[in-house]
Amino acid sequence: MAEAAFSEDGKYYSAITQDGRLRIWDTETNVLKQEYTPDLHLTSPPSCLQWISASLSAVTPSKGGKRKSISEETHCIALGTTSGKILIYSVAQAKVETVLSNESNQTSITTLDWQRKYGLYSCNKENFVYEWDLNKSSVKYKYNVNVESKNKHGNNVSAIKIVPHKQNTPARYLVAASYQVRVWRLHDGDASVIKNLGHNAAPTALLSIATINDVCWLIEGSQNERLLSFWDITITSENVPQQNGDEPHKKQRRKSISKAPVTTITSTYNFVLEDAPKIIDVDLKQEDGATRLRLAAATRSGVVHYYGHMLNGSSSKPIKPTVTIQVSSDEARPLPLQCCRLTATDLLLGYTDPPVLLFERVTPDLKSKTQILIRETKKKHKQTDNVNKTRSDDSAQVTYVEPMGGVARKRNAPGDKVEVPMEARLANLALDVKGRGKSAVSQNLTKLLMQGLHSKDKAIILTVLQKDDPGVALRTVSNLPADHVPLLLEQLADMATRKTSQCAAVCTWLSAVVRCHSALLLATMGSSAADHLTQLLAIFTHRRSHLCQLLNLKGRLDLTISQRSADNMQTEQEPVLEYNDTSSDEEMEAEAYASDSGASWGDDKFDSDHEQDDQDDQGEQQDDDSDGD
Repeated sequence: MAEAAFSEDGKYYSAITQDGRLRIWDTETNVLKQEYTPDLHLTSPPSCLQWISASLSAVTPSKGGKRKSISEETHCIALGTTSGKILIYSVAQAKVETVLSNESNQTSITTLDWQRKYGLYSCNKENFVYEWDLNKSSVKYKYNVNVESKNKHGNNVSAIKIVPHKQNTPARYLVAASYQVRVWRLHDGDASVIKNLGHNAAPTALLSIATINDVCWLIEGSQNERLLSFWDITITSENVPQQNGDEPHKKQRRKSISKAPVTTITSTYNFVLEDAPKIIDVDLKQEDGATRLRLAAATRSGVVHYYGHMLNGSSSKPIKPTVTIQVSSDEARPLPLQCCRLTATDLLLGYTDPPVLLFERVTPDLKSKTQILIRETKKKHKQTDNVNKTRSDDSAQVTYVEPMGGVARKRNAPGDKVEVPMEARLANLALDVKGRGKSAVSQNLTKLLMQGLHSKDKAIILTVLQKDDPGVALRTVSNLPADHVPLLLEQLADMATRKTSQCAAVCTWLSAVVRCHSALLLATMGSSAADHLTQLLAIFTHRRSHLCQLLNLKGRLDLTISQRSADNMQTEQEPVLEYNDTSSDEEMEAEAYASDSGASWGDDKFDSDHEQDDQDDQGEQQDDDSDGD
């Protein structure tokens, strides 16, 4: 699986980010040239990439009225995705030119390889290798490279490499690294193992091919081992299938792959690393009748190992690196190396000085075992050495390519001057300040809505359509392309059958669609868009028929609740004001005491008067008695 690679001439370096974007750097100017975000990069992101050279026909007019078609080879990148599709991205056109897909199989693609002579090959998780025809955008042959085994290791193919040869045969030869590294012969849809390298590979393998004269070498490593193995996989006449074979030979080809005769070979050289490798590159040259090997490997620890070795027989001992290259800042802060590539005379290195990726050509110092490069770190790298000039402020010139061949845009670097567009300048000259258009970026959700409709992500779609704002809906729908309107109506019809709050938002968005795309809706009567409108009309009519009854019920419920709340307030009501005067209590007690004393006094007077009357009656009775005597 290759997630980063150099172009064939070393001018460009491409890598796939963690969020599924493709980034392309220019190694000569240290500029992030392009950034491409594929469609469905969140649900089916790219899993691997491979640089290829594709011929694109350009039609040029002539004076005589006839047109001549000129085929030009351009740099392209083949992106394998988890959905089983291959995107052919053109660097010159900054867009996807072709999409290769196999409708019968939508399994994730794990690895890709391309050779100018043999074409493009891909392998998926089910261990099926496809040979593609780029001119017809179709599959030529399909090969099964799966080997049934009881080994506990995984059997998924993690890397493939096409083996070049000079034999007179239409057969193709391929190296596939699963739990073991094998060389396969591909011929007319049939795959058979011809060589077993006798090495257990890790789930993520790294393969590289180097050829010189008639000899072909394979360099194999994995991201879980600190070792690089060097194999001789030259295709000889013994590995060529028979031409116009007889009937017994055809029957023999129908036998299972496991019963086919396999040649087991051992590695010629082994190279020791400090840590597991990330990217490797190899070069072979003929010098004074001998073959000189140059090997460079960037490790996970952020260093690059350089090996210089003469191929003179096999070696059982592991070979140590000739030079280990490191990059550090002037503040003794390590700058990790991410990639490396061998050129004709020197070594191209790529290291990160956050937040930029810088490239530099270095000549390895073979006199020392460790070569440390100290580089100045500033906010703006204006110039480094004479070999290469680095300017980090050029990152402001990066072009961000939109999906589906959209308009390219540029992003300014932090701290740069913001260029004010002419519309904003004319708006500043307006007399009516309130009438200026100053809508925020969040008021236009067209890009987010398009992404949600493409990927059919319910979370993104509801995030946009649940905004019950007529202004946001009108601005978003007005910029929506015509081919997205039926998809939007389908989502609105689905939302209208749900909660009342979502149905209210549906009314807002449907009103915006009718206002902005009424001509399109009238022109597409009888299509799926008209069916969705009919469904929405039926839903709204059904909801409106029950509206009066619901309003009456709501009014009665409100009255009942208000009356019950009023009764509760009366029963539990407390006095607003309570006044207590202590002096009035004392006066009432004094008055009660005075009334009691007056009553007692009147009773005494009545008793004295009654006694006086009795005495007068007794005196009169005595006078009468004296008169009688």
